[in-house]
Amino acid sequence: MEDTDVYYLDYPVYEGVGLPKMATFFENAGKVIQNIQDLKLGADAVLLATYPRAGTHWVYELTHMLLSRNTDYSKVSREAAYLEGFSDLGPLQSYNHIVSTHLPFQWLPKQHLETGGKIIYVIRNPKDSVVSLFELLYSSGYLREETFEDFLQYYLGKDSMYGGWFNYNRVFIREAQTRKDQIIMIQYERLKRNTIDELKRLADFLGINDVDPLLQEIAEKCSFKNLQAADKTVRNDAALSEIMRAMHLKEHPEIYRKGEIGDWKNYFTVAMSETFDKIYADKMKDIELDIEFD
Repeated sequence: MEDTDVYYLDYPVYEGVGLPKMATFFENAGKVIQNIQDLKLGADAVLLATYPRAGTHWVYELTHMLLSRNTDYSKVSREAAYLEGFSDLGPLQSYNHIVSTHLPFQWLPKQHLETGGKIIYVIRNPKDSVVSLFELLYSSGYLREETFEDFLQYYLGKDSMYGGWFNYNRVFIREAQTRKDQIIMIQYERLKRNTIDELKRLADFLGINDVDPLLQEIAEKCSFKNLQAADKTVRNDAALSEIMRAMHLKEHPEIYRKGEIGDWKNYFTVAMSETFDKIYADKMKDIELDIEFD
């Protein structure tokens, strides 16, 4: 794919599920996903599962500080352990820190699921998620001409990446309800508004009992502005750059853009919002979820 422009390629598909235009998926999506399912992580590994733009980098950093029991920023970006980002998962065999993925539940590492490995699942208001994803893809060169309305149609369509927001989250919500000791569900909006309480809940879930004195400092170090600054001054983004270079895209997309709740109102027309609300009501009618849109 050395001379291929990702912009002109069709989205890859595996088992009927649309995937993003990543080099690994174009090489051999089936092999990449099978390798992930067969991956044997360490007993203390924590899997961070999110649909794109749900606060992945933020929760990665919070979790890193909790597990490390200090307030030092991670020196590498979460892409250094991003499961679908690399063809060779050898370095992650027996890995005992945080790994992240956007893959649907059915493609997660089997051993991790079967042995009760911890999973942090993060969900965000889909209206804000689609806006954030739209801007990220433009900042990387992945999108060039599409309007927000164009992208919203794709996001809501049957070919949307990772099976779409609704399919992805419906399954994870149900699994989180039945695997309470294994999966913690964190809502972006609640984490934003009640950071200390949610951090305490996350620490309890991870079995970390000695970090209460650090929670306030962790929350402050991981405020949006501080993370935005750290991303430019502390982080080694070699892994992210490698992924982006493989697709001939900009190596440093805008990961930390706004981090706000309700930014969707600056993008959705009344008609778009009403259409979205109808689809949401239909797709999530049998799911117990109180999500905050404002």
